[in-house]
Amino acid sequence: MSNFFYRNFKRSYPTISSAKGVWVNDTEGNSYLDGCSGAIVANLGHGILEINDAISRQLSQVAFAHTSQFVSQATLDLSKLIVDLAPQQLQTGARVYFTSGGSESVETALKMARAHFVERGDNNRDTVISRKSSYHGSTAGALSATGHPARRKLYLPLLRAQPQISAVYPYRCTCRTQGVCNKAECTLKAADELESAILAAGPDKVMAFIGEPVVGAAIGAAAPGDGYWERIRQICTKYGVLLIADEVMTGLGRLGSNFGLDLWGVVPDIICLGKGLSAGYLPLGAVLASPQVVESFENNSGIFEHGFTYSGHPVSCAAGVAAIDYLKQHGLVARVASRESEFFAALKQLFKFEIVGDVRGRGFMAGIELVADRQTKQPFAPEPRVSQLVRAEAAKVGLLVYPGSGSIDGINGDHIMVAPPFTITDQELEELFKRLEIALKAAMMSVMALR
Repeated sequence: MSNFFYRNFKRSYPTISSAKGVWVNDTEGNSYLDGCSGAIVANLGHGILEINDAISRQLSQVAFAHTSQFVSQATLDLSKLIVDLAPQQLQTGARVYFTSGGSESVETALKMARAHFVERGDNNRDTVISRKSSYHGSTAGALSATGHPARRKLYLPLLRAQPQISAVYPYRCTCRTQGVCNKAECTLKAADELESAILAAGPDKVMAFIGEPVVGAAIGAAAPGDGYWERIRQICTKYGVLLIADEVMTGLGRLGSNFGLDLWGVVPDIICLGKGLSAGYLPLGAVLASPQVVESFENNSGIFEHGFTYSGHPVSCAAGVAAIDYLKQHGLVARVASRESEFFAALKQLFKFEIVGDVRGRGFMAGIELVADRQTKQPFAPEPRVSQLVRAEAAKVGLLVYPGSGSIDGINGDHIMVAPPFTITDQELEELFKRLEIALKAAMMSVMALR
């Protein structure tokens, strides 16, 4: 009997034994094609010697230093690399605060936003606006900003109620002109909800708006239409509200750009990073603060009252430096961008299966929404959790995908995400789609048998 506290005690999990490139092996001799980069983390693939060697070199020098006493060269180097990848407006005066992962990054960003205003003497601003059908992390502050009801339900007594606006969900757009969805109208209508929410809460109370450039796990790679983020930026600027970009999943190449908001030419005030920052080689996250946020601290108390034991961990930062170096040296961001059309063209072949309602996303981050009726977009009943059926069938044929549920209202709606490492070869990508088709066909047959 294991002493490990499993995420789900009703499931059995294989024990991983090794991994190389896009392939993962378990102790039973099974091999899996990693079609989702773990949890959209292992962006560079497994077993890269350059990253392993960088970790080893740092370990031979020093493993740990607390940031109340020291900074390490790896921490300084990684800070510069992140800022150098950021939009030009952030490259002079921006600074980076390190965490151990995405949830910590969001928690830090929210506290940084609050402290920013307090440092300026604006003590009333303590409200953050987020979106429904969103996920920002599992810590208390991040979960308070999360808009996914199922993830919040159990912990509501511990969370602070915060205003939320509609999700950007083009597949289920409700703005219609003569019976046809007007996506441009939907896009701007969703963005304009932010201004209404700010006015309802009180402009002097709102400190920040947080959102993922392309919604990840909560909806499954739902990308907004053109004009959405530009309008969000305008509204935030108008009311002096900080724009926090949750780039934990979308940052560092996943969408074919350094940061997700680069696709729309929008510059946020704070950027949250995690996942791909170290490509999964060690726990690591970061918060990039814009010059105006940094100046609030530099020009006043000089202190950000916040901290983590492992913030700026030298070995984790060394892994981050090596990961970004590898990303740049191999031109992987541009490679993702150049393969996006090919990637989604192959995904759209999946419409041959009746349970596939929508294929969406950007770069190498795709969502496949699963529906009971394609014509009406009727979702499956919450049970038997069709996304989990697809995950299980995919695992049987040696493919890892990322399932999600509750995308519509926290209860209904199933999707899977496909997000392979940037280093996947054409032959491996072809194999991924071959196995995915087998899994979808098997899941569809299982669903039909249950009707």
